[in-house]
Amino acid sequence: MSAPVTDAPGASRTAGEPIVRVRDLRKYFPIKGGGLIRRTVGMVKAVDGVSLDLYPGETLGLVGESGCGKSTTGRAILHLQPATSGSVQFLGQELTSLSRRAMRPLRRQIQIVFQDPYASLNPRLPVFDIVAEPLIIHRLAKGQALRDRVADLLRLVGLNPEHANRYPYEFSGGQRQRIGVARALALDPKVLVLDEPVSALDVSIQAGVVNLLEDLRDRLGLSFLFIAHDLSVVRHTADRVAVMYLGKIMEIADKDELFDRPAHPYTQALLSAIPVPDPNRERQRKRILLEGDLPSPANPPSGCRFRTRCPKYASQLTDTQREQCREQEPALVTRGEHPVACHFAETVQII
Repeated sequence: MSAPVTDAPGASRTAGEPIVRVRDLRKYFPIKGGGLIRRTVGMVKAVDGVSLDLYPGETLGLVGESGCGKSTTGRAILHLQPATSGSVQFLGQELTSLSRRAMRPLRRQIQIVFQDPYASLNPRLPVFDIVAEPLIIHRLAKGQALRDRVADLLRLVGLNPEHANRYPYEFSGGQRQRIGVARALALDPKVLVLDEPVSALDVSIQAGVVNLLEDLRDRLGLSFLFIAHDLSVVRHTADRVAVMYLGKIMEIADKDELFDRPAHPYTQALLSAIPVPDPNRERQRKRILLEGDLPSPANPPSGCRFRTRCPKYASQLTDTQREQCREQEPALVTRGEHPVACHFAETVQII
């Protein structure tokens, strides 16, 4: 049964109705064991109760460590990996209960750009066929109209249409990612899920791709779910930021508010790791180092999932407060200025 649709924490009150509304989204992967007779012996809780809103024309950044469930969240929203439970609504229509056939028309409206431009393009197809494929599948163009549309898309992302007959291996990483963007834009979508679109690229060309995406968002009126682990990229691109840890949202706020006044200890640790170009400020800053490894999503800690690595839990809380962290899972509710999933949240200036 789908979760009831209520206001998401951190939702903007000035942007109208959300274009994508996610409530209590969960995606569990079974762990099989038992020799010849395979049976389920456990569950990997990759996404475990995520709620968020994406508004028209907005870029929502989703950040966190590798393995925290960011990409799985994006794929579950797109129905590329069916959700275990929860609700995903696009323009008011529930997606989680749709069949593949019923979902197909909606895929014109919500597209994805994958992380690895070397693996996401078919090496056996020329660029023309790669970009034209969605237009052919949805029967939107053929003949000269198809050729003109592909040429327009390549120009839109800064590529030469005369190179449409080349194969992906003949392009650089940044050019390949532009081809992936052109393919995603072919059907005139309203929403793009950007799954770490620049993390596989050289730093020297990341800025060009990020600037291209921002220009396309403004020119075409797109909404972005920008998944990333590089906080400096997210600060440049996002309007709001959601911080994810071990399958759950820990904090969500407007970009400037989150970077200037983070309240969750995990967010504070992430921000303290960002280098500051001013040597004097960098020397004065105190790094927050997290102890231990990321717990397994198959067996997350009780209560607060971050407590096993939380510096506040380790040294700043009383025994009674630690017991509360062990036994009660903190809800993502407004504490102070914005929603935080921490019983003892406290804003701290990091950068």
